[in-house]
Amino acid sequence: MFWVRFDPTGPDVRFWARLLSPRGIVWCEMVLDTGSSRTVLDERLLARAGYDLIATPKVTVTTASGRVEAKVVTVRQISALGISADNFPVLAMPLSQPLGVDGLLGLNFLRRRNLFCNFDKGILLTLPFSHSFLHRLALSAQIFSAL
Repeated sequence: MFWVRFDPTGPDVRFWARLLSPRGIVWCEMVLDTGSSRTVLDERLLARAGYDLIATPKVTVTTASGRVEAKVVTVRQISALGISADNFPVLAMPLSQPLGVDGLLGLNFLRRRNLFCNFDKGILLTLPFSHSFLHRLALSAQIFSAL
């Protein structure tokens, strides 16, 4: 079980992620984005981290602002919310400055664990998947005690 606190009065759910890059470890401020099917990192952050953005494939994606072109970059490792993913594909694109974060954590990353969010108390909790009834029961007890 992993949990993190966030500001329940804020406009979004923010937390820190660790990116293992060609230049070492880079810390990124991220926003939870359950409306995004893919994880997005700001292209300036990826360039500073040593990723080659010139020779990467491009895709067209639909965002809240319309259709835009993004580069697909495979990061060595990204870790957030108690979850780590190796050789993980992200979209590299410029993020607007008013947002003030390095990336958006999308469903392709979040689907790796169960996610629980208590907006009243500002708690985000992740738990591993379980197929055993007794394990699910024990996890349920952890959820209720944390929330």
